[in-house]
Amino acid sequence: MNSAREQLRGRLAELMREKLELQLPHTLEDTLRINEDLRIDSISLLQLIVHIEATLGLRVPEEEVDAKAFATVGSLLDFIGRLAPAAEEAAQP
Repeated sequence: MNSAREQLRGRLAELMREKLELQLPHTLEDTLRINEDLRIDSISLLQLIVHIEATLGLRVPEEEVDAKAFATVGSLLDFIGRLAPAAEEAAQP
C-alpha cells in the first residue's frame, strides 16, 4: 500500500477519534461509508472539514466540497490527498 495514504489514514482516524470523539473500528477501511457506517452526520462532517484544515494544515475550498468526496473513507482520503497546503494557497496571488 501507499505509505503516504496510510499515514493520512492514520491522521484521519486520529482526528475522528480525538476531535469528533467517534468510536471507530480498529482499521479505517476505504469501503467504510462516512454516514452509514461511521455515523458521521452533516454537523460532524462540517466539524471534520474544519479540523482537516486546522490540524492537517490544508485548505478545503468551499466550491470543491462535494457529497461524493465524503461518501466513503476511500473517497475522503482521495479528496484530502488532492488538497493544497494552506500556506501554498495563501502565497498564491
